[in-house]
Amino acid sequence: MTLSRYQLRHRAACDQYAAGKKKPPTRAQAKAWLAPMRKAFVEMLSGEVDAYRGYAITRIHYADNDFARIDHAINGFSALIARLMPDFDLAPIIRISKKLENGILLEAREVHEALALLKCCEDQLIKFKRSELSDAANTEMINIELERMGAKEAA
Repeated sequence: MTLSRYQLRHRAACDQYAAGKKKPPTRAQAKAWLAPMRKAFVEMLSGEVDAYRGYAITRIHYADNDFARIDHAINGFSALIARLMPDFDLAPIIRISKKLENGILLEAREVHEALALLKCCEDQLIKFKRSELSDAANTEMINIELERMGAKEAA
């Protein structure tokens, strides 16, 4: 049985999508993925950070109106990176997260260390398959939602 043109185009699109998930992300994609966190750290260096109820916040995606506390974003990011790369040293951003959570002022040196860590992380991310990155991100989002619902403590 021969396939119609529509079926052939559909199969080709599916094959292209599957092949794309096996490739590592490009440098530009890794930069775009880390852009919200990098933007938050650059804002901290400038001294002008958006805040809500005394906590520093950042926009999650430039096209959305979703904001998140920077310390929460750092915690999610560090959990995701720890899942992908257990040997990766996340101490600089974990230190910043704890200071932001407790309302302690940051030093410029700490923020520069965090930016350098993001650059190293970017170098490592381009070595993973896109499917591995999306699977780890989805797992971490599910984990965060379970914690928020209180289901994780009950288990």
